[in-house]
Amino acid sequence: MGPGVLSPCLLLLWVWALPAGSVLPPELSKTEVTRMFKDFMIQFNRTYRSPAEQRRRFGIFTRSLLAAQRLQETELGTGQYGVTRFSDWTDEEFRGMFRSPPPPTMRQAPRFPRKKLPLSCDWRKAGAVTAVKDQVGDKCRSCWAFAAVANIESLWNIHFHQPRNLSVQEVLDCSLCGVGCKGGYVWDAFTTVLHKGGLTSEDAYPYTGTQETCDSLNVLAAYIQGFQTLPGDEEEIAAHVASKGPITVTLNSAVMKHYKLGISQPSVKSCSPDRVDHVGLLVGYGHEKKMQYWVIQNSRGEDWGEEGYYRLHRGSNACGITTFPVTATVHRVGAPEHKVPCPP
Repeated sequence: MGPGVLSPCLLLLWVWALPAGSVLPPELSKTEVTRMFKDFMIQFNRTYRSPAEQRRRFGIFTRSLLAAQRLQETELGTGQYGVTRFSDWTDEEFRGMFRSPPPPTMRQAPRFPRKKLPLSCDWRKAGAVTAVKDQVGDKCRSCWAFAAVANIESLWNIHFHQPRNLSVQEVLDCSLCGVGCKGGYVWDAFTTVLHKGGLTSEDAYPYTGTQETCDSLNVLAAYIQGFQTLPGDEEEIAAHVASKGPITVTLNSAVMKHYKLGISQPSVKSCSPDRVDHVGLLVGYGHEKKMQYWVIQNSRGEDWGEEGYYRLHRGSNACGITTFPVTATVHRVGAPEHKVPCPP
């Protein structure tokens, strides 16, 4: 939300004026829900431009409480859902939106020989993953660019021992497909990086959250040789992550708006694998009390989920995680490639 004029203190003036059609969670009174919304506004520094907008957001907040409650009731794992910083956003505001069709062909990574996988892998522990970033607001649907850039950053760190903090804004501004803040796929980002010969640093080309004119005068800080898809098989994906590094994954974000912590395993009805709409960086996998999970870096800041990360059940194609596993390819001709084992 932008700067506004109404404070949480004014909320009590319309406690009994719920928007038409609003339904309260059965165990909560109007006063309790109003108090929760007031606490939410204070915690996340929300202000609204008019009483009408505040009432509208209160209605969305109320529906979000109901949605989180339904998710909790049907949860198959240990995921916990509730009030998050996005509880006053509509589903459309939260979700990514993809406009470019999948390309007809992409190079597929070779399958790894079947062998026993490490029980766990977490590239964060190797210092290979850059800090969680925040795509900010709902005006720029840039998750695809954030995930692609984070993928390149991680691979440079792992294979060359050269930390990089690269420009997401450059990908948005210079996108060959012209998708920018309208949403896109990671291969839009990788194709743009290939076309430009590489990416500059975040410091030289900082993120603004709006699509602007492409600036091609900056010094390149990293490059890629190409990109490839992985087989849509969770064992193959885990083998690649453990041996090569983080990859990008596209998944259904339906439950992420309400996710707080735990291993999320929503029902197929709650999170269809056939409706993917969000891209994240898959940084590892693990297990907890015999339940296997993926670790996914989101681009919604560290105050979302588990300090910016999402644990999703592994082994059931939860939320369509096997739909588009894609990674950049990074190597330097004539230079040694450092082998870094993935920490458990």
